[in-house]
Amino acid sequence: MKFVLAPDSFKNALRSPEVCAALTDGIRMAQPEAEILAIPLADGGEGTVRAAALAAEGVLEQYETSGPLGAPLTAETARLPGGVAVVEMASAAGLELLSPDGCAPLEATTFGVGLLLRQLLDSGCRDFVIGLGGSATTDGGAGMLQALGARFYDDAGRLLPEGIGGGGLSAIRRADLSGLLPELAASRIRIASDVTNPLTGPQGAAAVFAPQKGASAAEAELLDTGLRHYAALFGDDGSRPGDGAAGGMGFALRKLLHGRPESGAELLLELAGFDRRVVGADFVITGEGRSDSQSAAGKLCVTVARRAARAGVPTILCSGSLGPGSELLETEFAACFSCSIGPEPLEEALAATRERLTRFSRNLTRLLTSNPSR
Repeated sequence: MKFVLAPDSFKNALRSPEVCAALTDGIRMAQPEAEILAIPLADGGEGTVRAAALAAEGVLEQYETSGPLGAPLTAETARLPGGVAVVEMASAAGLELLSPDGCAPLEATTFGVGLLLRQLLDSGCRDFVIGLGGSATTDGGAGMLQALGARFYDDAGRLLPEGIGGGGLSAIRRADLSGLLPELAASRIRIASDVTNPLTGPQGAAAVFAPQKGASAAEAELLDTGLRHYAALFGDDGSRPGDGAAGGMGFALRKLLHGRPESGAELLLELAGFDRRVVGADFVITGEGRSDSQSAAGKLCVTVARRAARAGVPTILCSGSLGPGSELLETEFAACFSCSIGPEPLEEALAATRERLTRFSRNLTRLLTSNPSR
């Protein structure tokens, strides 16, 4: 029997490679001779680089850059066969890089992301996949642009300092993009994100996401005002869906660096060669931390199931929990399971995730292999 394992990460518990390892252990317990193909996935947020490297047989590379508040750090990227570089913006501008009491929504910058891209360009890379998600920033990608050669000036004609945060966007009176690295014009940039929020407005980057990054209501309003001003500098009204991803990084990549937004889930499946590798499998197993009505709208697990169905392979879902609206998933999957055992403290559930996934896959394999028709 052949299994293809194609899960997302279980947030705050296991990254997708660890999920694959837990599922593999359970299958091996029940059927040591089973063929198992692990394709760990992500949708553009944290874990995308490592998932892409493992799924597409790439290599990991490290670069020195700076974090959302300027502290030096080492960021990891993946180089895939064919020369594609996979970058997580969260590796240099992510909320996980800051302590809960160290968030600075007005000052946090994407400058380190630009430094990372600059080094990849210097290494000869011209084909990028940039995963957006988990950001600590709401700077519209302005810091990234500065690191790539853009210059911003205030109303007195003074050059604004590098590493501008969202709180400084309203001070920009003139943007000069003539200094952007010429290599960018010869580069392909694909934006991996499933966020559909616009840059500004009630559903924009500041209003929806800035409070999650430590912004007060007043700060979120200030950030939205800055993003409106920033967009207007480039003749944009800030209303395009997806531009609000990663604190407005989606806007800078699309509008100013000519990146192409793509579904993070679809893009990772493409990079992993999923359609080719799923052929001949008996079952696909996927999962995520929580499956609910948002999952049914076409998030990664449903995307996996639909792609597998094209090859005539049924998909089984096992998630940490099944929330409201999860019944809508029944038309997409052969079966849906939760590895939760009932009401319990969240910390205990997260700590037990690996063990429960292993138990699930062991029991599932026993059931499937007891059916002589399979």
